[in-house]
Amino acid sequence: MHYDRAEIMKAAWVIVRRFQGNGETLPALLSRALTSAWFTAKLNASAAPRQPEALEARSVTDLQAQIQDMENRDTLGHEGIQRLADLRAACRAAEQRERAAAELEEKRALIASAEGRFATVVFTKKDGTRRVMRIQPAKLKYHVKGDAACEAAQKAVKTRAARHPNLMPVWDTEAAAPRSVNLETVSRIAVNGAVHEYPIH
Repeated sequence: MHYDRAEIMKAAWVIVRRFQGNGETLPALLSRALTSAWFTAKLNASAAPRQPEALEARSVTDLQAQIQDMENRDTLGHEGIQRLADLRAACRAAEQRERAAAELEEKRALIASAEGRFATVVFTKKDGTRRVMRIQPAKLKYHVKGDAACEAAQKAVKTRAARHPNLMPVWDTEAAAPRSVNLETVSRIAVNGAVHEYPIH
């Protein structure tokens, strides 16, 4: 926990000026004022909304290691108990995040495995409607410029992919045009003679 020592000293001197002349020596009064100012600063810090230390970016493995380390300690104290609770909550969130990411990659790989063959994807559009799309993944490369595109276009594609990793560009055979499939809302993939079903969270 970081404390602003300058502000604590200012608060202590406010107390000193308020009680100066009550018979205490200046050193004794200053000592009592500093004790009071520190107590108030710590009390305010514990009452302030907790700011998570970017735990949401940590991996499950890293969080589990920290949880195990804290669980093996003899004593934790109030701050330690709260930190352990934060770590456990972050670990649960990280597990859900990693499962979701693995599922996206599985769907992406399944769709791509069709290559030049036909595949059928069922997903939910942004407006909530159910969409069934017949696609040919490999055909898309013949209708996009790829490396032949201008630098700005290539940069735009990379930016879009980074910001929306859940979207996969595909070739819609019925529309004869490129489309995007939201992998997060894909509930069914029929590819290579097999059907794969996914619950929508």
